[in-house]
Amino acid sequence: MKLDWTHNQAEGFIYCEIDNITYKSYNGGDNILKIIDGNEVSNMGKYDHDDPWEVEKQWISDNYSDRFGIYEPFMAGPQLMEQWHNDHPEYTEAFPAYGLLEGRYLDRLQRDSHVQVGKDMITVLYDPAEKLHIEWDKHGTDKFYRREWCEENNSFYNVQPCCVFPNNPGRTELSDEVKTSMIEENKLDLSII
Repeated sequence: MKLDWTHNQAEGFIYCEIDNITYKSYNGGDNILKIIDGNEVSNMGKYDHDDPWEVEKQWISDNYSDRFGIYEPFMAGPQLMEQWHNDHPEYTEAFPAYGLLEGRYLDRLQRDSHVQVGKDMITVLYDPAEKLHIEWDKHGTDKFYRREWCEENNSFYNVQPCCVFPNNPGRTELSDEVKTSMIEENKLDLSII
């Protein structure tokens, strides 16, 4: 089951909407609010007994599998996890405890790792030495975005906040002026992308 989360960078939260239900988190998914018709009905903490988000995901799967797929987590202890990795040497990501989508890892919020690492946009400029990562939403908004550098990880942040990096700034949209300047300065030929 894959859920689509949106990052509200200005207000510092991520959210997922399903009809009149909104799931919202201010800390990358450690704590998830469930809001129905504008009214908060539950507050699901990651460390609550019998993780209520797991129960909620099963409910979403039971009621919306036609739109989001079936929730199929892999519950396994350390030995079974090691055996699973041995049986799937082509798979190089973390153990897929929350399921897979076309062979890719799904995180606790059911976000596709393909999106989290930025493969949903085209990289037009990537220079870690200059801490510069610019992406283009060619097939969506046609806007350019900058990915910020994470000193702690010595690499660029993922696209959205997560429980490991809840203050992840995400992507920052570039103004038209900065976009034009960057294209000219770096002699980017977007027609070949």
